[in-house]
Amino acid sequence: MLGILGHAAIDVIRKEGMSWKSPGGAPTYCSFYLKQVSIDVMPISIVGRDFITYIKDYEERKIPTQRIKIIDGCSTTSYEITYFSDGSRRLRLLSRCRDFMIEDLYDLPNAIAVNPIARELNLDLLRYIRRQVSFLGVDIQGFTRVFDDKGYVSISTSIDYITEIIKNADLVKMSIDDVQIEHIDAIANKFPNKVLVLTMGVRGSILIHDNKKFMVSTNNIINAVDTTGAGDVLTCTLTHMLSKGEDKVWSFIYSNAVAVAKTTGRGPYGTIDNHLIALIADKLMSRLIQA
Repeated sequence: MLGILGHAAIDVIRKEGMSWKSPGGAPTYCSFYLKQVSIDVMPISIVGRDFITYIKDYEERKIPTQRIKIIDGCSTTSYEITYFSDGSRRLRLLSRCRDFMIEDLYDLPNAIAVNPIARELNLDLLRYIRRQVSFLGVDIQGFTRVFDDKGYVSISTSIDYITEIIKNADLVKMSIDDVQIEHIDAIANKFPNKVLVLTMGVRGSILIHDNKKFMVSTNNIINAVDTTGAGDVLTCTLTHMLSKGEDKVWSFIYSNAVAVAKTTGRGPYGTIDNHLIALIADKLMSRLIQA
């Protein structure tokens, strides 16, 4: 079973003159899509009572909800996500639930994907999780976000901070928004045994491991409807596959294929299947480049 740890969210999506509200965060996106490809998941999250309306969506998909802790005293973490015509987006934090505490981290599955979205998990707790599990994948996005007085998101981090995260993980997924691309080689050279993934939006992603680089472009594979949550799905799928000892390059291709398939549906409610993923994976494999 794959544990998916981070804040579930209530997202307000604005795109092409339309807006809609949807459950979000990795516990939602990863659970809803990985369940469709027969991966057992355990979302581990902290939400407010305003999230209760979405719990039934988990239950209808037979996703366990006992580790989604509903608490009084805070609203569920919520983002306004505005997409622009060039494919870029702007995030604004509307509300934030409480941080994780060590008391929340009991009976963890052997494989965990840590996907925070609003600094709800600190390095001390990441170190604690490392000691409890056999395989740990981390998406650093939620460790690097900072918020101005209106809630708008920017990135603030350092190589030392990223290095500390990588020390405690088996897999780390970063985006070009999180770390400058010129720093990637230095980080990879320092940790050749770690699996690093750098995502670059429509340009695709790079897998780095053991002084080797593999790049695949995901542009124009399918007609994307909604890219929200695709990065979460990639990280969770890759964490699961690598925790099972699957080939790293194939795992990279397959995880990208699941993430691309996710973009065919709006929010967490899209439908994917193994046939669609296989078609996408074949296309991605034909584009694979070893740098």
